[in-house]
Amino acid sequence: MISPKKAFDDFLYGLKNISNMKANIVIPSFDLAHHANVIKKFNFIPSLLSTIYLSVIVLYQVAYSYIIIFQKKDEFFWLVINFFHQSYFIEVVIWVIIWFLLYLLVQPIAEAWVITLIESYTKKEESKYKVANWFSQWVLNFLPLFEYHNFMWLFRILSIVTFYFLLLRVFGQDYAIFISIVMFLYLLFAVLVNLLFAYTKFFIIFEKKHVFEAISLSTHMTLNSLEITWKLYYTLFLVYARVILTIIVFTIFPIIFSALFAYITSSMLFTIWAIVLCIFFLIFLVFVSHLNSVLEIFVEALWYNAYIENKKEMSWEEN
Repeated sequence: MISPKKAFDDFLYGLKNISNMKANIVIPSFDLAHHANVIKKFNFIPSLLSTIYLSVIVLYQVAYSYIIIFQKKDEFFWLVINFFHQSYFIEVVIWVIIWFLLYLLVQPIAEAWVITLIESYTKKEESKYKVANWFSQWVLNFLPLFEYHNFMWLFRILSIVTFYFLLLRVFGQDYAIFISIVMFLYLLFAVLVNLLFAYTKFFIIFEKKHVFEAISLSTHMTLNSLEITWKLYYTLFLVYARVILTIIVFTIFPIIFSALFAYITSSMLFTIWAIVLCIFFLIFLVFVSHLNSVLEIFVEALWYNAYIENKKEMSWEEN
């Protein structure tokens, strides 16, 4: 049986940990996300690409649901065939491929730069804000981070949800319960993997470790400081909150545009409303991208500060 004194000491220890976590991790990260304008400006373009990529997935899900619900398969295939015969088809395909490759390349590069800038801002090393330092970080960290991103793609929540809906469409409602159970178990496994590998990129960037060596060190750090890591893991859902906002924005605008197309008969009035909607859409796109950028910086700063604190504790234990 636990004595009252032991329970009280554990309670005080927990309060101390919460206080230290707030002072050393949360508050510095919030201040950085609020004041580090250089990082926010730099991260806007990668965040914009990420938002567009997410919006494409959302629009695909919405469009597919619309086609199935309203039995529009014939009209959809007619539009696709008609699109193949357009003169601008090749140009569109080329631009989509370029954008997709740009997204794949920019994400690991931007992540290395953002984390490096967070370290420079925290240590007040303004000399590292130069382009030469960014280029060196790109050369040193691109390949391992690119490999790590591709590996972790299997465990991203967005990837799992997208694959789940794809399985439902392929196998139908007869296997819905079985598929849901399997994908739910896989989701739990993905949460565990993300938790254990949370510090991998910091070992890659700051200690120049290879991917699987960094994964091993991250797992050791997570298990060694499980309480802090588990509490911080909930902050990742701040990033996933952008998914909800993006779904709202990129679902409402197509519905409004479709309503205008259906109910406004005057071509001039339709053009005016379409221009107004496009302007509002671009404003919302910029706003969502900026919000995503700030959230990403805040979360990256949280994990960076947690990594530094955990390194200190591990070094004290070794000494």
